Amino acid sequence: MAWGQGGFKSCDALLKRVEQNDVKLVELVILPMKTFGAAEIQRLSNSIASGVNTNLRTISASGHHFPPESLKMFGQALSAQAQKLNSDNTASSNGITHISIGSKYMGDEGVVALCEGLAPSDGALLQSLDLGWKNIGREGIRAIGSTFANSKFLSSLDLSRNNNIGSDGITDFCNAAEEATGSSGIAFPSMEHL
Repeated sequence: MAWGQGGFKSCDALLKRVEQNDVKLVELVILPMKTFGAAEIQRLSNSIASGVNTNLRTISASGHHFPPESLKMFGQALSAQAQKLNSDNTASSNGITHISIGSKYMGDEGVVALCEGLAPSDGALLQSLDLGWKNIGREGIRAIGSTFANSKFLSSLDLSRNNNIGSDGITDFCNAAEEATGSSGIAFPSMEHL
């Protein structure tokens, strides 16, 4: 595990470990006091999408603000990894399975962008997604419902402290999931914790 702590704000050393596929680096926790923005998430995304890194399983970068295009790129990288691992029949033993990303400024725009990147793979290989305290509203929750409804992997979804969702948002979430799965499908087949 790498926490991204120390006297320097740069994440360069951590990202080099990701790019070099450090076998000991399976959990990446980037604390909010570190510099981790669009350029850093692009480096991380490139390592994930290219298949360079096969050891990393968990990424926690909660508290960091990313522009929507960076979140979409990150989602696309996770989708690319999932599609590659699914084609190699190694999805169950490799890949990013847990993420906590973004800040309270993420909002619907950021969540929708992340989901747009994840949609081609039904949420990639994610088993756990922490989107707590991201200022999500109806548009964001609808995107989450649509993106993850058919996920074979997602078992835990944290949406806590998103006070803008409301009861109408929950209805939107369920309706989006039903639209994605069809009337005869089972939404969120692996979900255990919401």
